[in-house]
Amino acid sequence: MENQGMNTHTQYNHHARQLQKANEAITQTNKYLLPDSPHYLPNYIAKLQELLESDNPPEGIETKIATAKTNLENYTKRADDALQVIAEQPALLAHLEASNDIYLTPPEKQDECLYVMDGETCKSSCINWSALLNNLGQDIESVEPESFIFKGKHDIELTGEHQTDALRVWQHNATVEDLKIIDNRTYTDAHRDAVQLIPPPIFDTVDGIYVRLADQMAGAILENTTISGCEVSAPFGPLQGIFASDGLQRNLCISDNDIGTCGAHAISISGLLDGGKITGNTLRELPGGQRPTISLYPARIGGNMADDGVVSLLSFAQTEARKPMEYGAVEAHDNNLIDKQGNKHPLEIDDGRHLIPKTMLKLAVGLKDFDYHRYLADYSSLTLGQYRLHDPFGTAQMKKWLTLRLQEFTEGREADNPLGPVSDEQKKIGARFLAPALEALDDGSADDIRLVDLKYTAIRSFAMKRLAIMHGTIDPLTDIALGNERRDLMLKFLLEPAQRTEMVKVAFADATLVCTDNGKTVPRIPYTLFFSPDHIYNGATDDNGAIAYDELPVGPYILTLNNPKFTIVANGVSQHSTNNTPTPAIANLARSILKDLSNKLPVVRAWLQHNANNEAVGVTALSNHLTDIGAQENSEFTNELRHQCMTVLGINGSHREPFRNNSTIHVSCPKPVENKGCLLAIINLVLGLLKKK
Repeated sequence: MENQGMNTHTQYNHHARQLQKANEAITQTNKYLLPDSPHYLPNYIAKLQELLESDNPPEGIETKIATAKTNLENYTKRADDALQVIAEQPALLAHLEASNDIYLTPPEKQDECLYVMDGETCKSSCINWSALLNNLGQDIESVEPESFIFKGKHDIELTGEHQTDALRVWQHNATVEDLKIIDNRTYTDAHRDAVQLIPPPIFDTVDGIYVRLADQMAGAILENTTISGCEVSAPFGPLQGIFASDGLQRNLCISDNDIGTCGAHAISISGLLDGGKITGNTLRELPGGQRPTISLYPARIGGNMADDGVVSLLSFAQTEARKPMEYGAVEAHDNNLIDKQGNKHPLEIDDGRHLIPKTMLKLAVGLKDFDYHRYLADYSSLTLGQYRLHDPFGTAQMKKWLTLRLQEFTEGREADNPLGPVSDEQKKIGARFLAPALEALDDGSADDIRLVDLKYTAIRSFAMKRLAIMHGTIDPLTDIALGNERRDLMLKFLLEPAQRTEMVKVAFADATLVCTDNGKTVPRIPYTLFFSPDHIYNGATDDNGAIAYDELPVGPYILTLNNPKFTIVANGVSQHSTNNTPTPAIANLARSILKDLSNKLPVVRAWLQHNANNEAVGVTALSNHLTDIGAQENSEFTNELRHQCMTVLGINGSHREPFRNNSTIHVSCPKPVENKGCLLAIINLVLGLLKKK
């Protein structure tokens, strides 16, 4: 049988559903087609025929006979069709079982995902189909096991140009063991996953009616998942290993997996509550790839559909009435990193569940003491009309957001808009999602529908974020310098004006200046940290050559040494020689590189615009470096060279408390003065004498 027209998540569930429908058809037609049934249609027709042949046939008897014969024909055809399905489908199910493809998706859905452990497939795989065949027309019994298991599949390979995920776990009590996922494609696309964890929707019985309460975007929780003994190999692309972005996780075990990918997100989990166990995993750093990590992030509510910001849950309110919600301790040990040279290092977990991720700071707001249960009660019960009364400010802001974004996504944005140009995907979002949502909001046609049941995703996502904000305490926004304006353009719809202006500086700059010729630290050198024209900080290295600056914005900065005798050099490159003057061709190459960095890094662009002299400073620093390394006019601008150029320009980044690290900055120091030693030695001598006093 062809797989065309499958509207299920998996092929197995398609065939199982066909069998279930066929069994229902047998149950319903047996009532009329089994000889021992009191409603046996041939007997009924025979009795009608007798009445027709009687001396005084009832009026309309011919019509009744014709109708009964038509019904008999239809019931017989329906039963025959069902029997044909019953004859064909078990073999197809058996084939999928034998090839370990129970969770294989239909061909037309395999660009989206190859395998899905969804609820319907998990449960249908537990049905005894042989028993069904022996008892056609009977109720189908399914015994649900403690865990649904997918194991031992070693040939899961992503090969299509547009294929994204290998496996999605979308059901509670799922165990994934001993799989091998291979991705030999070369690409730069993000958000392609080997194993993605997705909480299934929450349902409950309310007033005798089975209703939907929430999905993963609204904060549903995936429970009791185990990913163990799996291997992920993606040597040429940034495939994400084990990944969860929306919803929350409880009782999650990730153990003894071997993950080699060019991306940093080897194991990346958002919203891990209690019962976490991450042990015995091996992450491999690959040539040309990023350093892989095991990272935990806060949960988020509502996603970011159309530049309306992200709501991150940083902590939960403690309530007595329900099961506590908290980011509990995680059992973590025996995790290791194999670096590019093959060396093995113990690997700690980056636990940032109480912090907005750095990559999300320019679009997110954080909530503390979030009352999950009250929020969920509101979201799952309020109709759109009731929400209007419950949150009039949010309703007005939703309309402003939809109106502006629809206009932008339709007509485009101004070239200097911090949110950037409108993409083709955003144009589609505007037409498909924003326009219908705005129309429904204006005409009130959906006011009697619960938020959770609305077909308008834009209204649902915005309302769930506003309700979340109303049930938590807003953490003051982190000052992110150049990113503040961009974030404000997003969050101005979700937050009140006072909430957007409360901002804190919580970052640190930690570095030590070291002289390249003798390895000594460089004390008392004045410097400037440039984050933006409004965020410029001056200081001097301490007696140990350290930069230790706090209460800074979070983000990239440019470090300038305010003593022309000292210049920053790239690690492993000898200091600049005044006898080796850059050629005009190298200077042109330096200008080209500076322009490229300016186009890609807003902090470089802002630095150049802030002071007309900075371009000459940047070109000189890059020219000297290019000359020192023997670069030619046509030298390739590799990632390594890019990193070196960023180093000599002083490009670095500040960090929040959990992620502070002290970097070493190599400095070219003045040459020794004849018979007097180097200037640095003299400075150290003077400082030593001052300390003795």
